[in-house]
Amino acid sequence: MESVALFTAAQRRELFLETAARKRMTPSIVEKDFWVCWALGRLFANSTLSRLLMFKGGTSLSKVFNLIHRFSEDIDLVLDWRVVVGQENPMGQRSASKQAILNQAMNDNAMNYICSELLAKISSAVTPTCHCEIASEDLFVVNIQYPAAFSDSYLRPNIRLDIRPLASWIPSHDYSIRSYASEAFPEFFLNPSCNVKSICAERTFWEKATILHHEAHRPEGSAQQLRYSRHYYDLAMMALSPVKNAALKDLELLNDVVEFKRRFYSRGWARYENAIPGSFRLVPRGHVLAAVETDYAQMRNMIFGRYPNLDEILSHTANSVFIVMTTTNYNDNS
Repeated sequence: MESVALFTAAQRRELFLETAARKRMTPSIVEKDFWVCWALGRLFANSTLSRLLMFKGGTSLSKVFNLIHRFSEDIDLVLDWRVVVGQENPMGQRSASKQAILNQAMNDNAMNYICSELLAKISSAVTPTCHCEIASEDLFVVNIQYPAAFSDSYLRPNIRLDIRPLASWIPSHDYSIRSYASEAFPEFFLNPSCNVKSICAERTFWEKATILHHEAHRPEGSAQQLRYSRHYYDLAMMALSPVKNAALKDLELLNDVVEFKRRFYSRGWARYENAIPGSFRLVPRGHVLAAVETDYAQMRNMIFGRYPNLDEILSHTANSVFIVMTTTNYNDNS
């Protein structure tokens, strides 16, 4: 990655244009993808940051596992909560009210740590090629400004590192990733891949499924967040891969994800207690379905190649629901 990062702006522009033509993507997406991979490589090549951070979320499904065919421009990172929790055990037994107080304290401490210490560590890893700063609207987010040669009305002109402490590191492994440019023109890269530590896809499957479950129970008058249709697309694509069967064979992992959500992201209306075989719900209705329809249409330019319509997406998620609902002892049948 470093060899191309050191290219002149004109050389990088030409490389990204040629890659876009080969990949049938926009040059701005190819460019941002390169800098996403470059940033991840820099973070996990740093001995301090690689101990503090773990890669997760939709971008990992694209870059690590090649499970989805949409461009995910943000980097979700888990911060090792040991640096912000003090002497408390976040998984220890306590009342719901005391857990909520601890959760808030961990988040507050994490924001302070990101601003006072972590930002400087990240900055030292990416400068002088890029520079970074805390997002004014969200103190959990570090924005990395890269030397852009292209503009796009939909893409943000920076890479968002969304860094949060309230997430699990288990299970995770070491993986390698490649940019679209290094796939198309490996001869221009001294090292066409870089190494990252990432949450395994099976956990992400269940995390996406539980997001859809709580969205299926979202009450009237409560608006769904923007860009949430990506979770429906992601789970549908995972449902077409071997990851689905691997996840369905590991219902203990589902239980762990559900318990984690109930402890750290408690919502009475989410019905996490029903995110079990026999009562799982993933398909939205009413105002939530309407929000997903609108949002998914706006996401079209972020999906490469074939764009599955929403009915197809929901059909695949419904199939996942059917299997989960009817397969209490999934290990008996593949």
